[in-house]
Amino acid sequence: MKLVDRCSLKTQLLLIVLWTCTVTLLLNGVLFAFYDLAQFRREKARELEVLGRVLAEHSVAPLVFQDMQAAIETLEGVRSIPAVQVAALYTADGQLFAVYRGESSATVPPRLPVHEETQGSFQYTTPVRWEGQTQGYVYLQARLLGWQERMVRYASVGGSVILLSLGVSMMLVALLQRRITRPLDHLRRVARSVAETHDYSVRVPVEGPVELRELAATFNEMLTRVQEHQAVLVAAKEAAEEMARLKSTFLANMNHEIRTPLAGILGYAQILEEELNDLMQREMAQVIKQSGQRLLDTLDALLYMSCLEAGTVRVRHQDLDVVAATRAVVDELAPLARDKKLELTVQSSEPALIACVDEGLWERLVKNLVHNAIKFTEEGSVAVLLEGDAETVQLQVADTGIGIPEELQSVIFEAFKQASSGLSRDYEGSGLGLTIVQRIVRMLNGQIYVESQPGIGSIFTVIIPRCRSDAAATRATTNGTSQHQQV
Repeated sequence: MKLVDRCSLKTQLLLIVLWTCTVTLLLNGVLFAFYDLAQFRREKARELEVLGRVLAEHSVAPLVFQDMQAAIETLEGVRSIPAVQVAALYTADGQLFAVYRGESSATVPPRLPVHEETQGSFQYTTPVRWEGQTQGYVYLQARLLGWQERMVRYASVGGSVILLSLGVSMMLVALLQRRITRPLDHLRRVARSVAETHDYSVRVPVEGPVELRELAATFNEMLTRVQEHQAVLVAAKEAAEEMARLKSTFLANMNHEIRTPLAGILGYAQILEEELNDLMQREMAQVIKQSGQRLLDTLDALLYMSCLEAGTVRVRHQDLDVVAATRAVVDELAPLARDKKLELTVQSSEPALIACVDEGLWERLVKNLVHNAIKFTEEGSVAVLLEGDAETVQLQVADTGIGIPEELQSVIFEAFKQASSGLSRDYEGSGLGLTIVQRIVRMLNGQIYVESQPGIGSIFTVIIPRCRSDAAATRATTNGTSQHQQV
């Protein structure tokens, strides 16, 4: 069957027809041979019966007058019939009276045998009657001569018929199979063409039997729907590209239009803060400066998040002393900690830890985590810990702030999500800081974990490879727990 499965549909159809015809003809031939053999046996049995009756009529006198010589001469009348092996006369009491052997090796029963048939031979017994009385019996034994030659003749004729039928069947199959295989071949070619060229405008000719026409029509309908769906997808893709272009243009314009006046506002607010002597006026200048800086930070987060989503941020790996880079970022944020009277510390297991990372991404990563820790901590401390081994560098930012409830730890890395939200929230911010952190960690092929308890504080742990890895690692944010959980 495996060999047949490797054949083409044409070959399989041809083999099916040939096998069917061959089996059918052979079965018919065998059945006809058995039927003919049965008919031949019945004909021979009738001939033997007629011969026995004739011998019985001519054996009356020899039996009545006990003339053995006349009986033998009567029995020898079957000499011209080669099939007769034994012809014998038995007396009324079953004793052998006279016999004729067609074959010297033939066995003659000493007493009248019971009528029976054996394989390849017949036995026939008929009574010899005179004036209503049984004078004796005629016994005949004959062979089935000629049936083997007849079977050979039938076999030769049957073989010729089979060969002729197979030839005719092959011709008919060759003519008829095109109505089946041609539509299927067209369907196969079109399917292969669509798979290779993605051209859904081609169609399959609708021809052949009803089932194949329905198959071709259904396939064409499927191609039409795919073509329509593809057109919708292309239109949607073009619309999305246009929206992305408009978004980029809008952000670029807003970047320029907002940053430029903000720079002036912040500059003049700084001057006013330094030049004004009135305490109330100086506080107003400080509010202007803080509000402008907050607006600038929000704009910067939005623009950077947009760049991350658009994939325009490129990772430039280089050897970086993450200890020195982290200390520089923490020093920039130290005034915020001093204003809130928080203890801000940096600790490292080694004086220098060299890792192959993007310097800009690392600095933004540290800045967002430390800034978040300071913002959500009212008293206590913020500690930054750096550790490293042969393969990874670990950054840990721990605070004694408000903490994060367990049910919210799974959403804090989503864009614009905070533990407190709405107009009544306690802390300012756009909710993009941790989202950007997570994106950066993924770009650096790292992992980020969070441990937090409300009222106690939070610990954010980032682990990144120390050496550059070419394999892209897909990181997924998992549901947070009060235990050690990966995001």
